[in-house]
Amino acid sequence: MSEHMSQAELQNDGGLDEYSVEKARNPKLTTKRLLRYLFKQKAKFIVILLSLIISCGLMIAAPLVVGQAIDILFKGIQSKTPFSALAGDIGRILTVLGLLYLFSSVFSYIAQYFMAGVSQTLTLTLRQEISLKLSRLPLHYYDSHQKGDILSRATNDLERVGDSLQEGLMQLINAVITIVAAVVIMMTISPTLTLIIIAVLSASLFVTGKLSPKIEKRYADNQQTLGSLNGVIEETFTGMALVKAFNREEASMAAFREINGQLVKTNWRAQFSVYAVSPFVKILGKTGYVAVAVIGGVFAVNGTLSLGRIQAFIQYVDMCLEPAHEAAYVMSMMQSAVASAERVFALLDAPEEVPDTAGNSMIVNPKGKVEFQHVSFGYQEGSLLMKDIHLSLNAGDMVAIVGPTGAGKTTLINLLMRFYELQGGRITVDGYDISRLNRGHLRRMFGMVLQDTWLFHGTVLDNIAYGDPNATQEEIMEAAKAARVHHFIQTLPLGYRTMLDEDGSNLSQGQRQLLTIARAILAKPAILILDEATSSVDTRTEAEIQKAMKRLMQGRTSFVIAHRLSTIRDADRILVMKDGTIIEQGSHHELMSQKGFYEELYNSQFAAKASVQ
Repeated sequence: MSEHMSQAELQNDGGLDEYSVEKARNPKLTTKRLLRYLFKQKAKFIVILLSLIISCGLMIAAPLVVGQAIDILFKGIQSKTPFSALAGDIGRILTVLGLLYLFSSVFSYIAQYFMAGVSQTLTLTLRQEISLKLSRLPLHYYDSHQKGDILSRATNDLERVGDSLQEGLMQLINAVITIVAAVVIMMTISPTLTLIIIAVLSASLFVTGKLSPKIEKRYADNQQTLGSLNGVIEETFTGMALVKAFNREEASMAAFREINGQLVKTNWRAQFSVYAVSPFVKILGKTGYVAVAVIGGVFAVNGTLSLGRIQAFIQYVDMCLEPAHEAAYVMSMMQSAVASAERVFALLDAPEEVPDTAGNSMIVNPKGKVEFQHVSFGYQEGSLLMKDIHLSLNAGDMVAIVGPTGAGKTTLINLLMRFYELQGGRITVDGYDISRLNRGHLRRMFGMVLQDTWLFHGTVLDNIAYGDPNATQEEIMEAAKAARVHHFIQTLPLGYRTMLDEDGSNLSQGQRQLLTIARAILAKPAILILDEATSSVDTRTEAEIQKAMKRLMQGRTSFVIAHRLSTIRDADRILVMKDGTIIEQGSHHELMSQKGFYEELYNSQFAAKASVQ
């Protein structure tokens, strides 16, 4: 069986709502893979194992030492020996007992310390892999998954794996060592009593083993619902302004209460399945405990066993039964870790972008000549959105793309930047097939200004410099001036050093758009992509931006996606798209003279504008 998930399993992980716990979960494969990660830290595990063996060995020896003290006292009582005569022996035994407990605690601490290191190193390794993975995932993965679910896998699930292993794995190893050692010593004391305890332990393990699959499934359901809850929270907080504008607070709260109620149910089922086992296991343990006490009493009366050895045996019974009592809790942690690890591995195993081929071609001085040669594309296999797209653009052309919503305008740009892979044909830039170009090299040739602005928490300077991290402050200011935003920045409290909130929420939409335009200008791209770049600014600001853009686009190939057709009348070529296909192309005057779909769009837009006025 492959270490990674099969394609069928990955398809079940196509999105949060489609995630099938029943079909996708493979606990054996996930556990095996998790152990491989853990065994990369063999040296630490050797230290942990040796420390636990020593710690458990010292604790196992303690009942025998206590038993010796009890036998000395009992014999002293029988022989009416003064306690003062026994004090020396008792003192030495107590000293040995204290040292046993002390060194047992020290080695237990060492094991805990190294186990914490193993857990945190595992978490760090997986977090780094997730970080790299997210940068390699294709755009359609983010289109088909809720942001909250991805975040949940990278945070909640990952932390649960680390925490569960740190605590649960320690308890599991400690329990195995303790039970094995205790049973061996118990056999030397009384094979008959030991068989009774083995029968009780077997029954306890049988019960927990039978219930483990159900526990695991319920914890997987709980993690799935938690991811869904995170998605709802992220979606609501991101769109809070819209929620308030439409008075949808109650509806949002209702959706939250519903999914939160589901989380309560799934969490209750998971917890109940664990803690319902514990009382049954304890009953079995107490039954064995009573049997040992009664039969041991008979042996003591008959003189078969000394009182001290019976007391030691009963302590060993506690040492064996206590881990059995905790088995349900330990199993819940381990099952939880497996369920969470599987969700993390599902993310790590998701299909990545097609790797760049070895010996990628490089365009030293890109000019911006673009060709689409019989391009076909669809988001799903067997369902094409674009068929046989053919297009040839000269370097320096200003190309406008228009059409109704869903016509494929943005998809055309995404294909050009290799955010999606073609299903037929090829796209070339300056004669180079983009599928043979390194993605990083290809995308550095582009400058983008999108309809949805993206700014990060940082200074205005840092946000503009995102287009060219090596740019000087003078170059950044020149880019800001070209974007008609320099004067506005100067009015801010700290100018270019003013801190922006996340997403630039302390700026207006138009101001955020101007900063992204400055960022694109600074990048000095060979090809510009303006996706509704002026849709969120007022008419006066738009006019200034258009002037700056006109200078910026000189000598550069520019793709302009626009709904306001008045802004693209001077384009060298206008592509009219409908249903994923280019149905018309030409200059504004050529298209208007054709009396086709473009003329209908243009006239309807100005008719609507006139009616509003």
